[in-house]
Amino acid sequence: MAAPHVTASAALVIASRVLGRHPTPAQIVARLRATARKLGGGGDEGLYGAGLVNAAAATAPGGPGAAAK
Repeated sequence: MAAPHVTASAALVIASRVLGRHPTPAQIVARLRATARKLGGGGDEGLYGAGLVNAAAATAPGGPGAAAK
């Protein structure tokens, strides 16, 4: 059930324009991964993936990959 949440978060990142007017798919993925809350211990990506998506952090100004104003 993660796909709908990640898709909606990606749409919010695009709509917020935190990455600029036309972010690339790679920029969106990088932003979502950088702002996700890590789950489990080290080396658990096979079990938990990139972690828990955090839409609030992904759409906040500044942070990883944010467009300069």
